[in-house]
Amino acid sequence: MRSSAIYVVPPGGLDNLVTREIDAPDPQPGEVTIEVHANSLNHHDVLVASGAITTDSPRILLSDAAGEVVAIGDGESQFSLADRVMTTYLPHWQHGKPTVDGFANSPGDGVDGYARRFVTMPAAALTLIPQDYSYAEAATLPTAGLSAWRALFSTAALRPGQTVLVPGSSTVSLFAIQLARAVGAHVVGTSSSPDKIDKLVGLGVDLAVNYRENPDWGLEVFRLAGNGVDHVLDIGGPATFDQSLAAVKVGGRIAALGIMSGASSTVDFTPLLTKQVTIEGLLVGSKEHQEEMVAGLEGLAVRPVIDSKYPYDRLADALRHQQSGRHFGKLVVAS
Repeated sequence: MRSSAIYVVPPGGLDNLVTREIDAPDPQPGEVTIEVHANSLNHHDVLVASGAITTDSPRILLSDAAGEVVAIGDGESQFSLADRVMTTYLPHWQHGKPTVDGFANSPGDGVDGYARRFVTMPAAALTLIPQDYSYAEAATLPTAGLSAWRALFSTAALRPGQTVLVPGSSTVSLFAIQLARAVGAHVVGTSSSPDKIDKLVGLGVDLAVNYRENPDWGLEVFRLAGNGVDHVLDIGGPATFDQSLAAVKVGGRIAALGIMSGASSTVDFTPLLTKQVTIEGLLVGSKEHQEEMVAGLEGLAVRPVIDSKYPYDRLADALRHQQSGRHFGKLVVAS
């Protein structure tokens, strides 16, 4: 099958995206071919496309996709023709303990991604999508949705009545807010924008703190929550981690999910020790985690927040929008 694919060409840059016609080969045993109907953008995609993360050769962009199975290799029994599926972010991590691949096998980074119409790929790198989700909604799940799900349920076992701090308005944050509220937890949110705070409250945040007006916002969260929160999802990294430590209760838990503010940090160990805090670093999740998420979402009234949709010929504009940080919710590229 002939397929258009969008590449970034070294040294990168949003003006260095090119479209090429390629062939999607017939699927071999253990493989399927999918027709991609939608992709969603992540911060990582911007880093690769802009050249902040370099590739040693032209690379097909985008890590998250949803589509339809249109061909099946001999002996493949997991999927049927016309099944609606989505990709996995760490395709070599099927189940069990994490692997140490880093991003070497991550689509759109170490290997070619899914900014193309047809993809022939291992069936093991796919899962079904939630039954009532559109392709655009499903495409938002493999990275942001699964990161939030795993942080709250796969390792934390968030319980009704507990309180969770979900800072900011990243797409991981927006998923986490809805998921936590759906199981009866209380949510504290943060933002520097009154408009975004209103939107966070509309999603279900119980209490919100403007971190621009409250530089020591971690202490304010600790006070508002009544001696701290049970769980913190820290996505910012070095710039927010001290505040996360300030906000968490004695014996609480911090899930470190991102390094939006950089990778290097100094941490004050005093509150870490005196509060006896559990800290866990999480990188998205396995295929098994994703299948758990799909099953769990079937019973929850949670829908992805989508800011805007772009056609494929405007992928560079969509990436610029993502880079600007002005979005509230996912940016989707769809046919």
